[in-house]
Order: sequence, then C-alpha cells, then structure tokens
Amino acid sequence: MKVGSTGSTSGPQRVRKSDGKSQRVEGSGFAEFLGGPEAADGPQAVEGAVSLSGVEAILAAQSVDPDGGQAMRRRMAQRGEDVLDRLEGVRVGLLAGRVPKQDLADLARLVRGKREAGVDPRLGALLDEIELRAEVELAKLTRDLGAEV
Repeated sequence: MKVGSTGSTSGPQRVRKSDGKSQRVEGSGFAEFLGGPEAADGPQAVEGAVSLSGVEAILAAQSVDPDGGQAMRRRMAQRGEDVLDRLEGVRVGLLAGRVPKQDLADLARLVRGKREAGVDPRLGALLDEIELRAEVELAKLTRDLGAEV
C-alpha cells in the first residue's frame, strides 16, 4: 500500500457548547500546560543507574525463577503426597497387625531423600519426626524378627 500525500492537518478551531453556540478556541491553550526546563526538576533529581558487571548480571539472571517457583511447589506437593501414601500403607499394616519391613524402609528412604532448599522449618521438623518414627518402627520390626529366628 502506497501513501501518496498526507496533506495538512489542523486542530479543532471551534468548540460547540451544549447551548448550541460556537466559540472560537485559541490554539495556544495546550502550550500553557507544557512547562519549560524550569518547570521540571533538574538533573539533580535523577539518580544515576548502577551498572552490573558481567558476573553480577549472570548471577542476577540465575537468581530469577522463570516459572515463579511453580516447579518447586509441584515437586514438594508430589513428595508430600508420596510420604502420605507411604504413611497410609504403614497405618493399614498396623491395623492389620503386621507392617511389612519394606514399607517402613521405603518410608524412611523417602523422607531421608534430598529436600528442596528453602523448605519451611516446620515442614522440615515434621519430616524429621516422620523419619525418626519410621526408623524406630523399622528397628522394632528387625528386633522382633531377630528374636523369632
């Protein structure tokens, strides 16, 4: 598409009021609102930008989580569901009168596994208690098995 000529433009020259009368408007009204350099604060109001060196820029970029922590929350939620599933298996085993040794070992291994950085301290303490309880139950089970042999 080719534009041949733009022609000249001019702003509105007359304003129609609600009573139907026209009134001439001066074109310099807008210019009154534009202040010169003295209207704005001078350069002293602007602070200089701090430049980042190459290493600092890389570290700053690495510290930004692109998905807003969603992936970490998903992993933590999945881990919590796995722990709860293992605990449910232990509960069912306790109600049945026999807890399989492998269930306790799996629970202890899962809880001892690598934890996400920045985990809530209360959650970490809860996981520590679960691990301790699983280890105690595992020790009791192995002791009982040793006494039966």
